[in-house]
This record gives sequence, C-alpha cells and structure tokens, in this order.
Amino acid sequence: MQLFWLRAVVSLAAFLPLASAVQLNPDDEGSLKSACALYARGLINYYKNNATDTPRQDIGILPKPLYWWEAGAMWGSYIEYSAFTGDSSYENTIIQALVANSGPKKDIILPWRKDQEGNDDQAFWALSFMSAVEYQFQDPAKSDPQYLEVVKNAFDNIASRWDNKACNGGLKWQIYPENAYGYNYKNAVSNGAMFALGARLARYTGEKKYAEWAERIWDWSERIGFISDKFEVFDGADDRKNCSELDHTQWSYNIGLYLHGAAGMYDFTKGSDIWKKRTSGLLDNTGRVFFKDDVMKEGCEAPEKGFQACNDDQKTFKAYLSRFLAKTAILAPFTKDRVTKMLRTSAIAAAKSCSGGIDGVTCGMKWTEGSYDNEYGVGQQMSALEVTQSLLMLKKNIVPAIAGGAPKESPSSSSSAPSLIASPKPSTTAVSSVYASSKVESSVPASSSVAASTPPAGTTSPGGVFAPSSTASPAASTEKSPLSNPSGTGVPPPQDGGLNVVPTPSSKKCDCIKSTVIVTVYPTPTPTPSATVPTYANGTGTYVPPTGTGLPLFTGAAAANNVKMAAGGSIIGAILVAMFGAI
Repeated sequence: MQLFWLRAVVSLAAFLPLASAVQLNPDDEGSLKSACALYARGLINYYKNNATDTPRQDIGILPKPLYWWEAGAMWGSYIEYSAFTGDSSYENTIIQALVANSGPKKDIILPWRKDQEGNDDQAFWALSFMSAVEYQFQDPAKSDPQYLEVVKNAFDNIASRWDNKACNGGLKWQIYPENAYGYNYKNAVSNGAMFALGARLARYTGEKKYAEWAERIWDWSERIGFISDKFEVFDGADDRKNCSELDHTQWSYNIGLYLHGAAGMYDFTKGSDIWKKRTSGLLDNTGRVFFKDDVMKEGCEAPEKGFQACNDDQKTFKAYLSRFLAKTAILAPFTKDRVTKMLRTSAIAAAKSCSGGIDGVTCGMKWTEGSYDNEYGVGQQMSALEVTQSLLMLKKNIVPAIAGGAPKESPSSSSSAPSLIASPKPSTTAVSSVYASSKVESSVPASSSVAASTPPAGTTSPGGVFAPSSTASPAASTEKSPLSNPSGTGVPPPQDGGLNVVPTPSSKKCDCIKSTVIVTVYPTPTPTPSATVPTYANGTGTYVPPTGTGLPLFTGAAAANNVKMAAGGSIIGAILVAMFGAI
C-alpha cells in the first residue's frame, strides 16, 4: 500500500512545475520589485547575527570569512532596497546593525574591529549611513546615534588621517600600524571613498568644507597617478617609495567611487564643465574595462588574463559599481541613457545567472555566461540585487534628498502602480534604543571644521571605549509591508536564494525574461522573547564583550507584486505527510 502511494506521489511530482531562473522584465516596475524581493530574501539568509544572545559586537556583521566592511556595504543595499521598493520588512534589522556599528564615539571607529578596520572599511559603513540620510530612512531611537551625526563624525575622523608625510598627501589604506599588510599602502579605494563621501556631504549639507576636501582628494589622486589622463583608476602605491611605483590593477569599485563622487560634484557645482568632463571620462573607461557587450564583469572573472580567481571581497564589487552608476545617472542626467542601457542589459544577464541552488533562483557570479556558474554567496546575491534595484531608481528617477528636503520621485513615472516610496520620516520612531547613548565625546566633534587649506598630518585615531548600558530591547515591528511574508518558521539553506520560482507561460515576446512567477515561500523564523541587554564596562580602558543582545529574530520579507505564493516542493511535502500519516 505504501509503495502504491509513493508511486502516485512521484507521478504527481512529475507534473508539478520546477524551479527556474528569476523572471525579470526590466521595463516593468512590478517585475523589478518582484526580482528585488527575491534577491533580498536570498541575501538575508546569509545574515545570522541578530538572533537573541548574539554578542553585541557581532550584531550587523556577516559570518567569516566575510569581512566587517562587506556587512556595512550590504546594509546600504537594504536601505536603498527599502527606499526604491517600499518594502519596510528589513527596517528594524537595518537599524540594529547601523546603531550597533556606529562606535562608542559615534564615528564608526570600533576598537574591537581594529584588525579589520581601515580607512576604506570605515568609509564604506559611512556611505551606507549617508544613504540612510539621503533616502529618509527610518530614524533610530533619539537616544541612539543619529545617521547624519555619525557620517559627519566619521568623515572628520578620516580627514584627520590625511597624511602629508609621504606622497605629499593622501590616505593610507590601514588606520593602525599593527595592520602592517596595508599601513604603508595608499590606495584608490580609501581616497575614492572619502572623495565620494565628501561630495555627498557637500551636496546634502551645502557646507563648503566637504566640497574643498573632494577637490583636494581628486587633485591629489590625479597628481599622484591614481587617476590617469585616460581616466583609468589604478589601485594604489607604496608610500615608503613616495608612491613612485603604482599598482596598475583596475577594480570596478575604485572607478565607481570616483565616478559617483564626480557626478556628485557635477550636481553640487550646478553642472560645471570640469566635473562633466571628469564624469564622462570615468564613465567611458568604466564601459571599456568593466563591460562586455554592455554586461558588467569584474577583471578577476577572467583569471587567465593575469588575475587570480575572485576572492570574497571582489565578488561584491559589481554591487557597488551598479549602485554608483545609477547614482551617477541621477546626479549627472547627461549620462542617464547610457547608464540605463548598461544596467538594463546587466540586470537581464544577472537574472539568467540566478538559476542555481535547490530553489532555482540562487545567483551566480559571471553574468556574461548567461547561466548559473555554481558560484554563490553574499557578493553574487548582493550584486544581482543592486543592479536590479538600480533600474528601479532610474525608472522612478529617485533623487537623493538634500537637507530640508525629501527624496524626489519623477512625476512622469509611466507605472500605473501606486508609489511605494516612503513619506518623509516622522520625528519619532517606535523602534526602541539598541543601546543607551554613551557619554564619551566624539574624537572629532560634529561642529568642528577641518581646515581646507592645511589638512592635518597623518595621525592614528585614538579609537575609544564602548561604555553604554541599557535594558531596553527593540520591539519587533508589527507594521505590514506590501512585500512582507506572513508565513511560519524555518529558513532555507544559505546557498539558496530563498524561493522556488516557476515561470508562467506567456505569448508576448520581448528582449527580456518573462515577469510573472509562481513562488514557493520558505517560511521565516518567528520572534523569540527578548533577553536583557547587557552592560559594557570601561573602567580599565578594556572592551568587555556582552553575553547577549535581546534582539528579536528577523521575520523577513519574501514575496512581492506579481508574485503568487504557491506550489512546488511544499505541495509535495504536504501530500506526503497527509498520505503517509493516514496509512
């Protein structure tokens, strides 16, 4: 009898739809949101550090071997995902991560991350905080560090390390001398990240000092040879040799940072010819080096050309280039048509690569191959998310806010769907404090001004000591998002994008991937009761790790517009349970 039922189930399974690649129509807003929801759901499966009893110093970071900075960059992806899709499902998780990593002096200097924190790492977290400012992301509790305060403090802290002792200026890669692998290396990513951050702060605040810093960094980078006369952006140089010998490797996130910063300065200067030329030159070189037939690629994807295979860091680079290209198109509209074509073609290719894993939508690395390449991870998933949500930013023409204003959405949007862009944030928030505000003052007060004409010589930041204590626990959000998943418990394995997707037949032809999908949802964890938030001690100047956080588990987002929850393996499982349970 059991054999009969087993054969019947196997026969039935043969008629059920199987998983396939993410279904994407890049010209349809609903399809873009659906794909972004799939990618975001797959990406969050790699994050395990907001469960109850997670040590506070581990909140917001990704599991090893991934580095601290990559988590900071990932939260920037989610901040912008929330802004462009209207899905607030990840809101509390993002706030917890940002607040926990703002540092005891509210400048993103974390004494317990000294082995991983360089100037570029700190700056990448600051860029994510800046996205929270520009896209009016939900505020943390008033007792917690506020986003703009943290960005300003971090910028001033980075600026305090401008080093005139070698190479006549510039930032070192590493902050601390004990990180000998990069302390004597001045590189494009550290200087480019400060440049982009300065341009964004200048645009948002209108403060001249940030624009002056951006000008200084560009001039130095050009003079030292990091930016060539062909607008190539080279990786860096040894400051013990006075930066006389350059590493001519080009990475997409390096040129992306300078491109984004140049576009920001073009906007800040109301369209100056010099910044238009620089933006155009960088965009031209980006297309030459990092695209093949308008599909984005990283140099390390072709190791036979002298590169080693991509490491975990490099697997994330296409995410940032996608993000920075889209921002460039928004701030420098003369680039928009070209950038849109590059991102559109890349998003289609990325969707084709997102066809792996047991769910059929896990993302691969090499978009130029047109299929899944069996390389999955945080970088691959985040890159697919970024290139796709960048199209949403362009389609809706979402302009980052400036002080006193909200993000702008084009009134001429062709979509008939209601806007999901959040209204300007309220002055208060229901999210409880993640930790009580520290009384330790910032190493560089927010009100202080770094002299534009005479930047300070290189100094090592004094760091600081974590000393707050609190018994408050963040409450799990009860707000329902139009993209949220109401299902039960359990999460898929990390290699899965998170959902089984099956295409619905369509007779319409287009140069895209069909947009309607059927989805099997892997349920997400239910919140557990909060524990008491531990205290921190600094009586001896020593960081004391806590034993728990009291943070609720992430409850997740899974489905979106144009997504139907149903079918696949979950139906088979239900049938098996029903049949064999009845025998």
